[in-house]
Amino acid sequence: MSEVLTGRPRVSGLAPRGIVAPGDRVRWMGEQYTVSALSGTTVHLAPAPGSAAPPLAAAIQFLAVAEDFAVLDETGLPLAAGPFPNWAMLEGVRPDCARDARTWRRHVIEVETGLLPGVPEGGRPREGYDPDRFTLVERYQRKAAELSAVLEWKVSWQTVQRKRLAFLKEDIWGLVDKRCTRKSTLHGRTDARVVDLLLVLHERQAKEQAATDARTLFKNLRRAARAMLGPAVKVPADPTLYALLKRLGIDALQLRDPSRRRKDRLNRPAPPFGVTTATAPGELVQVDSTALDVKVLGDDGQPTQVELTAAIDVFTRSIIAAVLRPNTPGRRKTRQQTRALLSTGTSKGRATKAVDASLLLALCMVPAPMRPGFDAAASAARSDLPYEELLEVDARMEHAAARPVIMPETIVIDHGTVFAGQTFFDACSYLGISVRPARKRTPTDKAIVERTFESIKSLFSQRVNSYTGRDFSRRGKETDPDRLWTLQELDDLLQQWIAVGWQARPHEELRSPYEPNLPPLTPNQVYAAGVQAAGYLPIPLDFKDYLQLLPTAWVGVRDEGIRFRNRTYENYKGEFENGIRNVPSGLKGKKRDGWELRYNPYTPEQVWLRDHRSGEWITAVFKYQHLIGAPWTQHLWETATAEHVARGGRHADDENIAQVLAELLERAGRGADEPGVVSVPDGYGPLPGLEAGWAPPGVGDFDPFAGAAALDLDALGPLTVLELDDTSLYAPDAPSPADAAGPGPAPEWEAPGHADTEDASLLADLDDLDDGLDDAARLLLDLPTETEPPQEDK
Repeated sequence: MSEVLTGRPRVSGLAPRGIVAPGDRVRWMGEQYTVSALSGTTVHLAPAPGSAAPPLAAAIQFLAVAEDFAVLDETGLPLAAGPFPNWAMLEGVRPDCARDARTWRRHVIEVETGLLPGVPEGGRPREGYDPDRFTLVERYQRKAAELSAVLEWKVSWQTVQRKRLAFLKEDIWGLVDKRCTRKSTLHGRTDARVVDLLLVLHERQAKEQAATDARTLFKNLRRAARAMLGPAVKVPADPTLYALLKRLGIDALQLRDPSRRRKDRLNRPAPPFGVTTATAPGELVQVDSTALDVKVLGDDGQPTQVELTAAIDVFTRSIIAAVLRPNTPGRRKTRQQTRALLSTGTSKGRATKAVDASLLLALCMVPAPMRPGFDAAASAARSDLPYEELLEVDARMEHAAARPVIMPETIVIDHGTVFAGQTFFDACSYLGISVRPARKRTPTDKAIVERTFESIKSLFSQRVNSYTGRDFSRRGKETDPDRLWTLQELDDLLQQWIAVGWQARPHEELRSPYEPNLPPLTPNQVYAAGVQAAGYLPIPLDFKDYLQLLPTAWVGVRDEGIRFRNRTYENYKGEFENGIRNVPSGLKGKKRDGWELRYNPYTPEQVWLRDHRSGEWITAVFKYQHLIGAPWTQHLWETATAEHVARGGRHADDENIAQVLAELLERAGRGADEPGVVSVPDGYGPLPGLEAGWAPPGVGDFDPFAGAAALDLDALGPLTVLELDDTSLYAPDAPSPADAAGPGPAPEWEAPGHADTEDASLLADLDDLDDGLDDAARLLLDLPTETEPPQEDK
């Protein structure tokens, strides 16, 4: 307020708004006054000539808050108040630039008003700066000479003029050297059009199937820039482009990644990222499938990969259900085999099916039973689950494993083939579960289940002896097929690990919102707290509910029975005779008078036909199941069908295919065949027909020191020149004992086709020399070691 009442002459652009001085004309309460005097915080106002208003004395506070108060110019118009200087703008520049701007401000004010800031009232301008005596150009010239002499700034009077005009327009920000505020662009000095073209080419190549590299990208960039932008636009050199890729957030080494991984990076959502949360068990469940990176012994006796489908509760981070299925890719087959497979209406390979996703829902809502061989720690009675409370309302918890029972309310799925069919959606509709599909190629929509899969692979899969790794670079030695787990054994291990290793393991995301400094909780502990708040409602599922989750087919019942998937099913209780055999069902549309059939591709020994008139289910078994006598799967049936067709049979002959399937199960039960005799190239083993260790007479191990005199170590001096006393040891044409004996019949060990006895003897010597090598020498010579027998040529 003291600055307001100083009475200093007001200069436009130099003083804050609201300053009044004696002699100023003001407007207040509809009348014009002249400021006659200032006394403390009181302003004395005299009425303008011709005005009938009396003289007034008012506090400066009342004048400042009045809506119509204004300071008038000579023409009676309100003066435009300049903006209040923004001193915070200097915080974003370097300290030396801010210091220079404040220095320029002092000198520019002196050029404008004749007085430096802070001069007491009544001070006189310095020589050369009085506005009444010197023009602006003269003041510019004097200030430029002063700055050049005192501060050693090499400035001209035009620079002083430019600084003054900038100060009047932008206040102190106009005095800042803009070179200090110049921000480096993301692409540096590279033409913006070249950068845009680079990003377009990178996005296009990232969506292609074939992988690329940085050099190919740069070559395409130069070619496209020459064609689209013209030769005048310069494309930087490769080192500059590599630096540009780094500044744009593109890793040059990742350009050669598989196309799917590059697409995932491009489809990454824009930040900021959020956290998927839930407030109760089952409120949000994420379901997905992944390869478990473990090999097992398949039902056909061959090693196969495993695929895991799991349901993860977001609130508790619990694995509430997990299903393992073999994952065998389709292989190239002959035309007859392909025709046989296509006739069954199935694919060449096998993987997780829609029925597995439906069964996963049923596993979520029933307690996981304790299996034979489970550790006692896997029991729900010894876990953090509220066992006593759950046992009172659900008797099935008595022999249950330590895995929560959660009824999903909303399930998040992706667009995989497992969930593409109508079976999964029908099952969710039957159970009252809402389904929310994630966006295509956006794994972050179900990030929790994706991260859980990584934890399963690092905590469980890596400790299985048949772990293969996610790619060949992390893959170890080949595993003996006799050491592989079966699919059922691996499933038992996984279910026990879920109860002991995952549900009882503290999770970093499970912390108390009220006490975040406390240790993290386990999924079972969070579930126990959630049950106390949300409660537990048991959902009993009977056999009919199980059938509702199976895939559906519409078939007819003929004299021979039900013909389904090139197999014949029959009911031997006579239940088809009650108006079903050779009778249309009466269901129109796509059903075409067919009867509803439910089947499980993993247990095709029997199917279930529903009589919609009474609602009863009729069980039908495979007609030739007695020839097989063991459980089998749809995949084994397809394999047996292909083998039967390859022998010249028909794909519709289910009786003979059943016999082939029985042979296949018998071979798979015996395990791998015993290894036979492996033929190896000459020089890598003994010749055929000879006993081990046998050698021709007169031919033994070569000893280059045989017959040499003993070496006297005491008489041995410094070695200067290599002297050879007996050169016959190293003579290439030295006669052998066999040659000295004269010509004779060829020895019996001579291989066919070797006419020269000397060559055969040399080969035999090399053979014996090879057998005497140790493993280190064999490794250097790229020969097979004794512990690793040579492989058979293919």
